[in-house]
Amino acid sequence: MPQPPKTLNTFESLLQVIADLRGPDGCPWDKQQSHQSLARYAIEEVHELVEALESATDPHICEELGDVLFQVILHAQLAKERQAFDISNVIESIASKIVRRHPHVFSDVKVQDAKEVISNWQEIKKAEKKNKPKKESSFDIPPSLPALQRAYSIGDKTQKYQFDWSNARQVLQQLRAEIVELEEALEDATAEQQKNIEHELGDVLFSAAQVARHLQVDPESALREANRRFIQRFENMVHQKNGLEAFIATSPEEKEQLWKKAKQTVSK
Repeated sequence: MPQPPKTLNTFESLLQVIADLRGPDGCPWDKQQSHQSLARYAIEEVHELVEALESATDPHICEELGDVLFQVILHAQLAKERQAFDISNVIESIASKIVRRHPHVFSDVKVQDAKEVISNWQEIKKAEKKNKPKKESSFDIPPSLPALQRAYSIGDKTQKYQFDWSNARQVLQQLRAEIVELEEALEDATAEQQKNIEHELGDVLFSAAQVARHLQVDPESALREANRRFIQRFENMVHQKNGLEAFIATSPEEKEQLWKKAKQTVSK
């Protein structure tokens, strides 16, 4: 039976713990996992980290950073077992990349501001990709990104290809046009037209993400904040009626008034 390290506050001890999980006497579940089966857990852990970061609660942030680190080391352990690479290769790779992409820090390159830093970063990335096999698509954007974030990134990419609206007002006009097309699709809302409704709604959401991009607003963050406000306002309405059961029995007209009060109470 593996024994836990005497001290658990070192990087090496964490490596040993995770190696033991995958060892002959390790955890049956961990031993069954592959890169593919673990992918969804990596996504979940990153989302939980984002939630912790937005809550600004240090113990929560510390815990979720640990969960993400566990995913990184576990994938490195799987790779080590098949003799592909190990955690030291991962560390060397990211350290080299950071040094390479920050010549204004680690060499004599001079920059004026953060905007020039980003411009240089993109040029360095472009040069790095010349040495990699070319892909068919012009969009090097992970399909597993949240859909709104991916829409934002797609627009960001096409802007670099000189295919974009000039300003946020133009995108708002496009958004209004997409909403009109959605309304037209709803007028013919038969079962056969459901796919068309989905298509038009997708265009609305894509255009909304482009509005966010032109306003320099993260659409995922904005929507998470809207979700939070809605939940708080809904809970406020329930509180006004002294319980969910009483709220459910309330008339639509009274619920509208409750909602208006809740919006005044929970404004931000």
